[in-house]
Amino acid sequence: MALKKIEIPRTEFVFSDGQTVELKAPTLALIQSVQNKTKDEIEQAKLMLIEMSDGEMDKEFLNSLPMNEWSELSKRVSAFMGINVKN
Repeated sequence: MALKKIEIPRTEFVFSDGQTVELKAPTLALIQSVQNKTKDEIEQAKLMLIEMSDGEMDKEFLNSLPMNEWSELSKRVSAFMGINVKN
């Protein structure tokens, strides 16, 4: 008997200005897809965050973030991907 798919866990991230975004945990397929698209770890993190937020965040938004916000978000992605996004 085949197993049912596991519901993807979600967490909320709160930005310093009070905005919130819901982030879903990435799947193995998503991680592999992102790693196949680029070897650049920052770009991988951006792609992951776009997918994890169901498109609420985009590259323009991510590129405009202050470093402290980016650092906190990248820690979430790094934990899943085994990458170390440099500050």
